[in-house]
Amino acid sequence: MRDRSSLIIIENKQVVLEELGVEVKVNECISEVEFNGTQYFLLSQIIAGTFGTGKGEEYTDENRDRGTYLPMWIDIESLSSIEVRPKEVALKVKSLLN
Repeated sequence: MRDRSSLIIIENKQVVLEELGVEVKVNECISEVEFNGTQYFLLSQIIAGTFGTGKGEEYTDENRDRGTYLPMWIDIESLSSIEVRPKEVALKVKSLLN
């Protein structure tokens, strides 16, 4: 999983559990983007766990020396006012959920 300005790319469900502390049900692929390979953006829902309680190296590596890792919810309305890449995916998410 990689974080792209608060839109989450899910590579596999185990990574989501490790990094975010939740299990997800993948509902549908809403976009495919070619950038360093194909990136799939998936509409998913949390089915178990507690958001923000992941145990991945972002949380546990004390020698990272790169700041902190803090997953957060972003209001859908704010997607157009923050820098999200790729922008077309942020716009699609906003149109799907409004």
